[in-house]
Amino acid sequence: MLFWKTENRIEPKREFHSKIKNYYIGISDNQIPTELLNQIISQVTEKIYSDYKRFWKQYPKSRKRYSTLKMDDIEHPFIHYLITDFLEKKNITESRNYSKILFKMNDEDYDKYLDQKNWYETK
Repeated sequence: MLFWKTENRIEPKREFHSKIKNYYIGISDNQIPTELLNQIISQVTEKIYSDYKRFWKQYPKSRKRYSTLKMDDIEHPFIHYLITDFLEKKNITESRNYSKILFKMNDEDYDKYLDQKNWYETK
């Protein structure tokens, strides 16, 4: 008989998706079109879940850490970069405003973020 502990496997992708969806729906407060927000949620879910799967295999001693979604990971700069690039690629005219909402930033913070993103991508 097998007994699985939570740290011996990654929680299902649907759980990641559900948590990420609740997070972004909460902070977007109906200010971002639903279809676009759903696309962003799917992009973020795919990225984070694939990273967790990779890290879970790559770092066996950290399996407990990568078995369930840590909400802080949603606010990682790489996730912000993913969203910014996604909005730019889709040529969304309101991308700056949508990003500021999703990243919980004001104009000054967002400008600093863009400078950091540019530095990272061109270093």
